Amino acid sequence: MKYRKTGNPASMLELYLHVLTRGSCATDENGRFSVRDFDVKRAFINSKIKDIVATFGLETILIYTALLLKKRIAVYYPQNQLEDLLQFIRSLPAFVWHRQNWDIAYPYVELDSTELEDLSQKHSFVAGFTDASIEGRTDLYDIFVNPSTSQITTATHAKESFAMGKLHKDTAMFMVQCAEKEDVTDEQLIKEIASKTRELINNLKSLSVTGEDNKQYITIEVLRERKMTPATENFLFSLAACEGLVQM
Repeated sequence: MKYRKTGNPASMLELYLHVLTRGSCATDENGRFSVRDFDVKRAFINSKIKDIVATFGLETILIYTALLLKKRIAVYYPQNQLEDLLQFIRSLPAFVWHRQNWDIAYPYVELDSTELEDLSQKHSFVAGFTDASIEGRTDLYDIFVNPSTSQITTATHAKESFAMGKLHKDTAMFMVQCAEKEDVTDEQLIKEIASKTRELINNLKSLSVTGEDNKQYITIEVLRERKMTPATENFLFSLAACEGLVQM
């Protein structure tokens, strides 16, 4: 339904208050509007996640890992592909569907002092840029993603966080194999990755121990008892911290 503008500010305010307090409003010109008709999750799930996996293949695991570990992701597209940039940015949070957090997305950021100052204060984000010089600003990101060239670059300071182990490789292969199936939709792929993520977190929770406050926590000692590789151990402990499973 397309709504025409009304010339009466008071009427607009009244309609807004109706939606805010009652969830709906109605006018003679535009008909009825109801919040119930617009499912936020349906909007979130409208993501081109299959295209992302197809573009980066096994290296998609770097994007997935960055999102799981709440890292900083910078995405570059040329100015003439701004629409593609916006779609790409809004799609990335779907890789961590269990968090339902699209607040980390900054679809279009310019390299000016005001916007960069705001971004530099964030510990986790997915930010889009059309200025190619962003690639050289490694202080602003942990991984740099360039869909136009199908390349992902890890900043030197973040390489330890992105050390890959068997767990990463298996997950990467799983995503690629799912995405390659013609009958799998974007929505189904999101669900498959979400299921894989839940399994990972549930397995992690099964290793938790009871703290002094009677809550369950993951400790580095427990992980080391499992004789994991350093890459897997570091990844799981970092993930546990991001999921609130580490006692601070």
